[in-house]
Amino acid sequence: MRTIVITGASDGIGAAAARQLAARGHRVVLVGRSWAKTEALARTLDAPFHVADYARLTEVKRLAGELAAYERIDVLANNAGGIMGPRIVTEDGFEKTFQVNHLAGFLLTRLLMDRLAASGARVIQTSSVAANVWGRGFDVDDLDQRRGHS
Repeated sequence: MRTIVITGASDGIGAAAARQLAARGHRVVLVGRSWAKTEALARTLDAPFHVADYARLTEVKRLAGELAAYERIDVLANNAGGIMGPRIVTEDGFEKTFQVNHLAGFLLTRLLMDRLAASGARVIQTSSVAANVWGRGFDVDDLDQRRGHS
């Protein structure tokens, strides 16, 4: 039985993946932004859950501490993300969509690196078809989209 941590598990693809993996006998650990949605799914799957808002890196750091307490993590599925609309800068100083989709998952992975390495874990990074639509013309010198946000 593998221990599989799935972020963005309160809805959509993350919730569907959690259901399928739990049905196959894996221990799924759910991570979501919404307490109510994540807890509801956790109850139906009899799974542990954690709540963190990726728009706040302090919450990602707290989450990493909670997840590091698991004896092993065989798979970390970085699935949390979304498109946030107008340009908003987080309390951490980053454009919100960039932080939620990229920085937070990267930070979580880095903070869990010792546990992941000790477990021989796999890390899965998901993305949506939106990356094909909005990823064109990506400006590596303007990751926070201070110029030309769309």
